[in-house]
Amino acid sequence: MLLFARAVHGQTTSEAFESGLRPAVRAIDDPPVRWTLEERMAHHGVPGVSVALIKGGEIRLAKGYGVRASGGSERVDPQTVFSVGSLSKTAAALTALRLVGDGRIDLDTEVNRYLRSWRVPPAEVANGKPVTLRGLLSHSAGISVHGFADYLPQERIPSLLQILDGSGPAKNAPIRVISEPGATSRYSGGGTTVASLVIADVTNMTFEAAAEQLLFAPLGLSRSTYENPLPASFGNIANAHDRHGSPTALPRGWHTFAETAASGLWTTPSDYARLLLALSDSTVAAEGGFLPPALARDALTEVGPSPHGLGPRLEGAGRDRRMVHSGANDAYKAWYEVYPNRGEGVVIFTNGANGRALYKELLRAIADQFGWPSHREVLVDDRTLAREQLVAIAAEYDAISPEDDADWRGRFNAPEPFRLFVKGNALYMGEESFRVGLLRAERDPVRLHAVDEQTLVDEGGEYRLQIVQNAEGRDTGVHVWTAGQRARYARVKRWSVTLPIG
Repeated sequence: MLLFARAVHGQTTSEAFESGLRPAVRAIDDPPVRWTLEERMAHHGVPGVSVALIKGGEIRLAKGYGVRASGGSERVDPQTVFSVGSLSKTAAALTALRLVGDGRIDLDTEVNRYLRSWRVPPAEVANGKPVTLRGLLSHSAGISVHGFADYLPQERIPSLLQILDGSGPAKNAPIRVISEPGATSRYSGGGTTVASLVIADVTNMTFEAAAEQLLFAPLGLSRSTYENPLPASFGNIANAHDRHGSPTALPRGWHTFAETAASGLWTTPSDYARLLLALSDSTVAAEGGFLPPALARDALTEVGPSPHGLGPRLEGAGRDRRMVHSGANDAYKAWYEVYPNRGEGVVIFTNGANGRALYKELLRAIADQFGWPSHREVLVDDRTLAREQLVAIAAEYDAISPEDDADWRGRFNAPEPFRLFVKGNALYMGEESFRVGLLRAERDPVRLHAVDEQTLVDEGGEYRLQIVQNAEGRDTGVHVWTAGQRARYARVKRWSVTLPIG
């Protein structure tokens, strides 16, 4: 299933990752499991995948796998465009940063000074703090609306102003200030949408046209656009598929993403890798790079309480410093991960609703091949904790405020309570949809496995739970790590019963 491979610069990178997909965890006595990409695409019902690999600071491989539409014969190739969900936000941030670099916008000036067609409404919870572009791009401006729903071909599409006010055919609530700017981190597609209007009002053109002029054209990204609905004439489009791998968003075959800056980018992995390299290269380039060096370094520095810089999410330090972001519209899942100090990275796009599970497996194979510190295999041994110990852990847990502030739930996008329960000889997390740390779990329970007597992980490698004990050795809560961030939970209710064995 080696389709349309091409080396963009130099020699084609080894393709060993195509047969090196694996689970996140492995029982300590079990032999290693390896799958091919073709096998896992069939397993997850994802018809098409596209990948760009970065090595030596260059794109070394751009390659497509599978088909653009289930049951069809048109293959995915490096020029096939995908919807990339929230990866749109990083590109939108770079568009805004071009204006900053040109001196047309200031990162720390109140954005209402630039807005003409709409203004951020005043809010008492802001405590007099201004909403700035720095806050909007780093998810620290206290703005509402985490994400947005997709629009089917037959649905009416709201205007940008209707989206901001949550009116007309818009599916979202009004975008407003709901916590003090700069005080907390609150991931917000609504904030990116406000930033897109700043770009539009400053340039006196639509956001989509501004992105073409400021970002796509200068970088030669000919297969990238924020145009929505995407016209069929754009050509070579990866169609949308549901969790069963069946075509959806018919008759056209793909959704419309009205909130273009937040979730509406259509692009290829190689185009997208070029914009990431433009950002990374600008940090060390002489004047005349895509961004001024100081501004590029600012973009790759966390802002206040947020794990985000001006666009990317940032993790690690030194050689292992990385910028990452996930993208998830209904039928498309995407990921990028770049190590600027290694000159390495990957961009993965998929056209199926189960694409996230697939790209996580593919990421492990690529991380293994490159020797990255991320996505390491975790060895587990479920014999470590007897059923009686699991029963002792089973309880309902509620998150603890980072500031021990009784009113924190009204001001934070708080993790929700969850439960641990025992079924048979296994421990599970949750029975309904719930938010743990920075991730929202699926409706189905998540099975946990023991790494040691105090540490548990789930099968997908999304959650790591550390059991917390007091001075007397009694379990009092758990710390949960998700996406590199920790949330603290206290036990609030112990279950007196468990589900039967079997």
